[in-house]
Amino acid sequence: MKSAFQTSLKFLAAGLASGLVIGLLVALFGWISGWKTATQFSNGLFVTGAAVIIFGMLSVWGGFTSRGNFAITYAQTASEMSLSERAKLLYTDVLRGYNVVITATIIGAALIGLAILTYNLFG
Repeated sequence: MKSAFQTSLKFLAAGLASGLVIGLLVALFGWISGWKTATQFSNGLFVTGAAVIIFGMLSVWGGFTSRGNFAITYAQTASEMSLSERAKLLYTDVLRGYNVVITATIIGAALIGLAILTYNLFG
């Protein structure tokens, strides 16, 4: 139980730190581009957050597509892997896709939170 909690905290910390770094990059881009108002910065952060969340969702969709490909499934049956080894491989592939979507959702939510905070504090 403790390791699951630690893993969750690591996902949360990595997502928030990445969101902060991406937010600083968006702010730097806006400053260089000549954004003057808090609304412009808020919109940039919001659009970036939404794009990151969509990227995470597309990564899961891509995983579903590759796992549902009959040619790949059939090729795996022709290999020397046993049924249990193929099941473990499938399980690992599924978890990788969900790890990406969870991290992307945390990053996107952090960016959208920064967008709301920016608009409320400076708008």
